[in-house]
Amino acid sequence: MIVQMLTVGPFQENCYVIGDEGTGQGALIDPGDEAARIAIAVEGTNLEISQIIVTHAHIDHVGAIAQLADEYACPVLMHEEAEAMLQTVPQQAMMMGMRFGRVPKVDRNVADFEVLEVGPLRLHALYTPGHAPGHLSFLVEDGNLVFSGDALFAGSVGRTDLMGGSMEVLMRSIEERFLPLPDETRVLSGHGPETTIGRERMSNPFLQGPMGGAF
Repeated sequence: MIVQMLTVGPFQENCYVIGDEGTGQGALIDPGDEAARIAIAVEGTNLEISQIIVTHAHIDHVGAIAQLADEYACPVLMHEEAEAMLQTVPQQAMMMGMRFGRVPKVDRNVADFEVLEVGPLRLHALYTPGHAPGHLSFLVEDGNLVFSGDALFAGSVGRTDLMGGSMEVLMRSIEERFLPLPDETRVLSGHGPETTIGRERMSNPFLQGPMGGAF
């Protein structure tokens, strides 16, 4: 499996180029900015991008989608609950003193537990709201790897003070969807370095106590 991380834009968001070496089929997860740089990285992998997968619709995760969807003539996938926030991205930009280009079109909604196929790779969608409405994470079948978006980070969890956020909902998402995973499961998040479920279970300050199993 090919997994290449690019940290892009002023928010230092992690975009992932993923794919299968054997078939050459690939996908992008959360291309948040710097479309040209992402496209150059894709060229280096020799992957054919067949879809753009979006964990949630905050501005830092969607900035390069429209341009890259045109570039690869591929569909954009996200949860239906995230679409309303996607339409507010120009307003999100204005609040931060920024400008935003074209709001990307969503071609298909992804449901909880739906399996997305990238060549032979199978990504299981996990509904993990709390940081943002319609937030999805993606567990790679037989890969000991989960793309957690902004739900779970190394040493932290997603902020919940933005529109549609809820700490109670986020912690329930983490408890139900991440903590049952094996300790060795790699966690690739929307910001910051890679971690593992076991490391977060034992040391993440937000997960200590009965839920995290540290006590």
